[in-house]
Amino acid sequence: MEREARRGARHRSRTAGGRATGVASADRRGGPPVGPGAGERTEVTLITGDRVVLRGGGLGEVVAGPGRERQVFRTSVAGARLHVVPQDAVPALASGKLDPRLFDVTGLVDAGYDDARRDSVPVVVTRDGGGRTSALEVGRELPLVGAVAARAPKSGAAFPQLLADPGVRKVWLDGVMRPSLDRSAGQIGAPAAWAAGHTGAGVRVAVLDTGVDDGHPEPAGRAVARANFTDSAEHVDDVGHGTHVAATIASAGGTYRGVAPDAELLDGKVCALDGCAESWILAGAQWAVDRGAAVVNLSLGGADTPGLDPVEEAVESLSDRALFVVAAGNSGRPGTIGSPGSADSALTVGAVDRQDGLAPFSSRGPRLGDSAVKPDVTAPGTDVVAARSRHGTEGTPVDEGHVSMSGTSMATPHVAGAAALLKQRHPDWSGRRIKAALVASATPNPALTPHQQGSGRVDVARALALEVSAEPSSLALGVRERPHDDDEPVTGDLVHRNDSDAPVALDLAVDAVGPDGRPTTGVLTVAPAALTVPAGGTATARVTGDTRPDVPDGAHSGLVTASSGGGVLVRTPVSVERAQERCSLTVRHVGRDGGPAEESDTAVIDLDQPSPRYSVGAESTATLPPGEYGVWSSVASGGGGALLTRPALVLDRDTTITVDAREAEPLRVTPPDPEAEPLVGGYTINQVHEGRTTSYTYLFPGGFPEELWVGRNGGELPAGQQSRSVGAQSAGGDGSFYRFGWEEPGVGAGFVREPAAGELATVRTTVGPAPEGQRASHAGNPVFGDGSGWGASSEVAAPGVVVDHVNTEPGWRWTYTQNTADFAWSAGQSSGDERYRAGREHRRSTNGPVFGPVLADWSTPPLVREGGQLRFSLSLFGDRAGNLGASDTASARTALERNGKPVGESAWPGSGQFTLEPGAADYRVSTEVVRTGGASDFSTRLSGAWTFRAGAGTGRAELPLTLVRFTPALDRDGAARAGFSLLPLEFQRAGGASGLRSLTVEASYDDGASWAKVPMLLGSALLDLPRAGEFTSLRVKGVDGAGNGFEQTAIRAYKIKH
Repeated sequence: MEREARRGARHRSRTAGGRATGVASADRRGGPPVGPGAGERTEVTLITGDRVVLRGGGLGEVVAGPGRERQVFRTSVAGARLHVVPQDAVPALASGKLDPRLFDVTGLVDAGYDDARRDSVPVVVTRDGGGRTSALEVGRELPLVGAVAARAPKSGAAFPQLLADPGVRKVWLDGVMRPSLDRSAGQIGAPAAWAAGHTGAGVRVAVLDTGVDDGHPEPAGRAVARANFTDSAEHVDDVGHGTHVAATIASAGGTYRGVAPDAELLDGKVCALDGCAESWILAGAQWAVDRGAAVVNLSLGGADTPGLDPVEEAVESLSDRALFVVAAGNSGRPGTIGSPGSADSALTVGAVDRQDGLAPFSSRGPRLGDSAVKPDVTAPGTDVVAARSRHGTEGTPVDEGHVSMSGTSMATPHVAGAAALLKQRHPDWSGRRIKAALVASATPNPALTPHQQGSGRVDVARALALEVSAEPSSLALGVRERPHDDDEPVTGDLVHRNDSDAPVALDLAVDAVGPDGRPTTGVLTVAPAALTVPAGGTATARVTGDTRPDVPDGAHSGLVTASSGGGVLVRTPVSVERAQERCSLTVRHVGRDGGPAEESDTAVIDLDQPSPRYSVGAESTATLPPGEYGVWSSVASGGGGALLTRPALVLDRDTTITVDAREAEPLRVTPPDPEAEPLVGGYTINQVHEGRTTSYTYLFPGGFPEELWVGRNGGELPAGQQSRSVGAQSAGGDGSFYRFGWEEPGVGAGFVREPAAGELATVRTTVGPAPEGQRASHAGNPVFGDGSGWGASSEVAAPGVVVDHVNTEPGWRWTYTQNTADFAWSAGQSSGDERYRAGREHRRSTNGPVFGPVLADWSTPPLVREGGQLRFSLSLFGDRAGNLGASDTASARTALERNGKPVGESAWPGSGQFTLEPGAADYRVSTEVVRTGGASDFSTRLSGAWTFRAGAGTGRAELPLTLVRFTPALDRDGAARAGFSLLPLEFQRAGGASGLRSLTVEASYDDGASWAKVPMLLGSALLDLPRAGEFTSLRVKGVDGAGNGFEQTAIRAYKIKH
């Protein structure tokens, strides 16, 4: 639905005090943040060119890209994930041409694709034919999957070309996968293999990871080739993960010997500090097999999706040439096997402890889509000790050269090493045959199901001695749809191979369990019950999946056992899914004229899942599992349209719903100023399901269209479980702003508000000075019960005064933002929730010096000890009024000392988390930060240090901390006149800090090169500001009544006026 064009340009040319930017926001926070990010903007530009601005982790603004001012945006917040989808992307999402991850803002930030870290959107474009999209900057050809890795400019220029190009099959986000974070070699039988002469000699194993430290003595010399596929300038393991993995495979060290100590390593760096781009993995995989790798270790992964993603496709394509051993993932829940471990051909590895118990973090099956058994096997993955990279940061140090880590990442190289031993023993074996032998010979834990452990923990000694095996290594019989009483049994063949020189008689059976883990009979069977495999030959058994018996719906799994002489020789995982009921949902869109509305769309959100499903057109049908859904529909009509919601659709049978725009009523918000021009409108529906809130918002940059109707399409929820909120903001003809927000229970038809001037409060905000060349903006968001709201960010003069007229039903939260000329964020402040009275004028200020550390009523305690950890979190750039603040910084350091010795440090300003040794001790926490040049003329360098004593307990305790805030009287430019001047001090205390025992204040007029103590007068410092000086710098030192110390320094705290 497109809205009509608005007249914002006229207002921009005449606004006194600033230019309205006409952007939309929806602020969703429980309160302003502290520590890193307090007052800070994180900006994410989508592939469409639209910018999403996050403040403190919540949605702050959606800024339409150039020429896209008519776009309507859909934002959804569910499962703590934020999606922002522009209208013109909905059809391509519905058809599958666009990867939904391109609009998962939470995921884009997690991947490091925000604007501060990326100036383009990394994509992988698969094509059905030749051709190029001219606006894409192609970085690497990926012929393996018929794709290119490219960078889409954040201008959005490539987006319409990609949509219009019929040769483009799909545009994937070049997503980021992550590394899936002594006695372990013996646990899998490696010493017996070494004793038999099998050490991996002559076998090449590729480690595609964070790189390998070639200076460590254990993996040193094992790498016969190295390549860097990342954008890191150097081939250095600055994480420590790859070195640990490589040493687990091929370390020749004595105590911590690798599983295949004589294997040759191919060191492919496909992961950097911020993760592993999928295109890097694809290129590394091709390189590895081209360099002769027989085994490829991938101790990494990401979330799986239905169907084949590019990395899964690559694993399948290359598995004829090498065995890919892949980590299952560390999500620890059923159905969370990661990609590319989800690929059929991958040998997917879960993690067990030293007693073969499943590690709680180890991802479990069934596989998404067909309930196949994954992982295939398990291996030791807890507290694994191996080589420590000189440059790495991960893991718990054991000694100078070794570190302990846990994860399926650690289990995977055990299996890769085992595969290398088998390859040495059988150089003619393919990767699939090696996989089959390792799966067949594994030892299961009888307390675990196949979906938890596959066939069990790898036993390489048994695998090397194995003379009977079965292929395929696992058998997935697929999904049988409902109804089940007339299901046809489905079958699959298992081919048993006998490599001995005598026939082997096998007894076959299936140990099967249902989705609840209880044993079942009749669902999975094998025939014949007895089988003789000739010497050097094969014999075939048939496995049948029969979903007709009265058993629970869901994934059924089992192990086919082939026994001889009373002992099990071979185990093969098998599975079949007895599909749970699925229902069709048909949505018909009817326009206000009573006819089919073709230009309409519907978002259906499973209230237990974070991502919406889109469908478009007058009628669409989707097949979904039974459950409770929210349905949001936009029905186009003329120059506007209707927004209808069905907050609680219980889908328990095939269902058709009609979304009729005629059932909606007008939505209209009219400010008292007839000259006011709309800036933004937002309409949100919230619903609560099993304690979780799902929100869906339509944002209209430029304001609501003239013809907009809203309503509910059935599905009313009980009181307290659904609500709606409406926000609208306008720029007045006199340069002021009108900001409105309402929230009400339930979802009714229509919403009309025409507030009179006397029903509003006036808020007058004094804005402090911004540096030359910086753009200042001001935004106000209403604060509803769940912390959400909408706002328009408007460019303002700094210094200057901004006048806002607000309704008084909600609280209001104000933000000040400073950007460079090209919109890069440089500094900002954020207020708490403020409430006003109608008919009154309220005054506030923002961005006024002196900037420094500040505590606010809504901020978290700054210094907390809990469970052997100390957490320090302090907003360093609070302004004079007490707004929390943040700044772009050139350098920062936060450190902790214990009894005078270093404990640790972080690169965050005012923030760090440190592990404490047992026992009481004296501590000193310090922080220092230097602003980026041009971010501000004031407090260009800040530092602080606090000393305290912490007891021996591990319970939660807030520790004492005193802050000093400088509050001089300054003019609008942040200056005090030369001569004598009083400097009032304000003290803030946390954690039970007591009154003052001593206090010293010093001033500097040469940026801290020299300091002079200043006298105190009636609680204020008395300064004599020199006429030759330009800035005053301040330093304060003190001790509280209990002996806890504090010291703070602000360089260039404020100007001196002559």
